[in-house]
Amino acid sequence: MKRATDKLVALQFLAVVLPIAVVLLVQLAADARRAASLDHSRPLRILADEARTNYKTFMNGAADAVDTNSLGPQSVHALRTAAARLADLRDRGEAPIVGEAADAVRALAGVIPPKGATLNTLLPLRERIMRGDALTRAVGDEFERRDEFVVKDAIASAVIQRRAVAGALIITAILTVLFVLATRRRLKARIEADIAKERQRRAELETISIRFGIATRAARAGVYELNSDGVNMWWSDTMHELYAQSPATFRPTMASWLELIHPDDRVAAQAAITGAIRDNTHLRSQYRVLRPDGSVCYIASLAAVATDSVELGPRLVGIDLDITDRVEADERERKLQHQLRDASRQAGMAEIATNVLHNVGNVLNSVNISASLVEDRVKKPRAAGLSKVVGLLQQHEADLGSFVSVDERGKHLPFYLGQLSEHLLLDQKIALQELESLRKNIDHIKEIVSMQQAYSKLVGVPERLAVSSLVDDALRMNIGAFNRHGVSVKCDFEEVPEIVVEKHKVLQILVNLLRNAKYACEAAERSNKHVDLRIAKQPDGVKISVRDNGIGIQPEHMTRIFSHGFTTKKDGHGFGLHSGALAAREMGGALRVESAGPGYGATFTLELPLRSPETIDA
Repeated sequence: MKRATDKLVALQFLAVVLPIAVVLLVQLAADARRAASLDHSRPLRILADEARTNYKTFMNGAADAVDTNSLGPQSVHALRTAAARLADLRDRGEAPIVGEAADAVRALAGVIPPKGATLNTLLPLRERIMRGDALTRAVGDEFERRDEFVVKDAIASAVIQRRAVAGALIITAILTVLFVLATRRRLKARIEADIAKERQRRAELETISIRFGIATRAARAGVYELNSDGVNMWWSDTMHELYAQSPATFRPTMASWLELIHPDDRVAAQAAITGAIRDNTHLRSQYRVLRPDGSVCYIASLAAVATDSVELGPRLVGIDLDITDRVEADERERKLQHQLRDASRQAGMAEIATNVLHNVGNVLNSVNISASLVEDRVKKPRAAGLSKVVGLLQQHEADLGSFVSVDERGKHLPFYLGQLSEHLLLDQKIALQELESLRKNIDHIKEIVSMQQAYSKLVGVPERLAVSSLVDDALRMNIGAFNRHGVSVKCDFEEVPEIVVEKHKVLQILVNLLRNAKYACEAAERSNKHVDLRIAKQPDGVKISVRDNGIGIQPEHMTRIFSHGFTTKKDGHGFGLHSGALAAREMGGALRVESAGPGYGATFTLELPLRSPETIDA
């Protein structure tokens, strides 16, 4: 129906416009043709007029020469100018009209001197002068006839145009009546159909409005519209419910709206609203609202400036969302994250302490061995036989010479004393060696404990340090476990700048990565277990890589490896890598993992900036 009606309307429009348009186009074409003819003829007519005028000036000078007996230079100049204008006309394609006149005037101008002539000179040229006058007059008359023809043609065309327009109007009127009669019935049906659709549309809009109201109530969202003057404002019912204001008593305006916002957030909210209206930008604001019962509600306001109506002007149309639950949930999550970081730090320090205890235990084993050796030497003294020798010598003090030379027991005394001396020196040497080993092992224990105490004291304090030194400390805490499980370590340290970070955070990450590498190698049950440590530069910092040839990582575990609680170890808690990733992020770096799959080992890379965000803020 609509398409048929539209076609009839279009045909009616064509019936009205097309005849007149055709007449006008034909007339415009004729006018354009005449205008082109005039544009071409006008400069030629001007040249012809100038030629005729100058030649008449020359004729007047020649007539005056009868009385003055001479022709002045001005008259000669006018003759020459007339000859030049006629020459221009001939050069512009008018040779059939001006050719003879141009030659006659040019020849005449060539005879008369430029400074003038006497009457005696002019009298023989009288016939030529008169002939030039007739020819120039004929040229002027020809161009005048052309202009008269154009004017007559224009008048005749105007008459034809009036008749054509009158005929077109008659045709248009007839066609209009026919089309009006033909479309009246269709338009009536169309109007009735439009009325039915409008009723259906209104019903749909009412349904949408009801659904929108239900949705906004369910989402605890309110809709508002604020005019640019800040006075006229509209609130939806859910907006009143959101702010706990009665529609009967509360009149929403910019001022009354701001009164409901928390005093600490009021200035920022007002600046955001006025800025959005002024700059024609989107509004994204968050603030607190004080309700009449004293409760605080968190509101997120999203709006945009609407300029779709010239009468209403720019308006801020937006929606307010109750995000109290989300804000409270974020606060709870923030507290949990804080607790998680504390637990992570404590767990890291516990792991460090565990490694320290392992290393101290290894050293204590060596201490026990050395102490046992010394104890065995002390419990079996070889100097006990020396007291017997002293007793024999005291018994034979009076005949000591004969006893040593004659008595069998005395004869063995020098040999026995020599062997006893050798054994005593050997015992002394072994005892001194074990005592030196005891001293070194005790110093090692003191070094390990001092390092643990140093890291414990420096918790939370950024410090400038060499990366290689820190990696060496982490390796020293794990070297005992590596040796016990037969894991070899290879280090490849590039020259890198010093970094400023918290030691305990980096140490916590590295110790955990080294322990995990040891566990991975042990689980792979390889004969050639090895771990590669590498320090390298990167554009904005350094990176520390720990690569093992252990059991590798399943592809489906790669995206979960740093998630809290995720672990593949039987006795694991799923806390170390997660806390390490958090600590790396706090320092402005990142903890990444690569693995080709099960059986191909894994590479964990710790990326650190030269200065952590904490030190920059400080």
